[in-house]
Amino acid sequence: MRKSILQKEKCCWFCPATTGLEYHHIYFGTANRKISDKHHFTCWLCHDHHTGSEDSVHRNRKMDLILKKACQLKYEETHSREDFIKLIGRNYL
Repeated sequence: MRKSILQKEKCCWFCPATTGLEYHHIYFGTANRKISDKHHFTCWLCHDHHTGSEDSVHRNRKMDLILKKACQLKYEETHSREDFIKLIGRNYL
């Protein structure tokens, strides 16, 4: 299984779905995708929460920010906020 900073089990981060999952880079874009891969800023999402509904992270900014904030908080359990900002370029908290 691909590693995720937020998950130990393969299930949707937002709901209990365990099938039809899609791998999501929490901080996307060319540069941030590589950083997300390296630091496991990724998670599993069901199709509806990834791209398939109005509540998906790619179509709903509120849902996208919930995930970005959760990832930053998890990273900051073992690193500083300054370290995070150096990687991603901004603070989501």
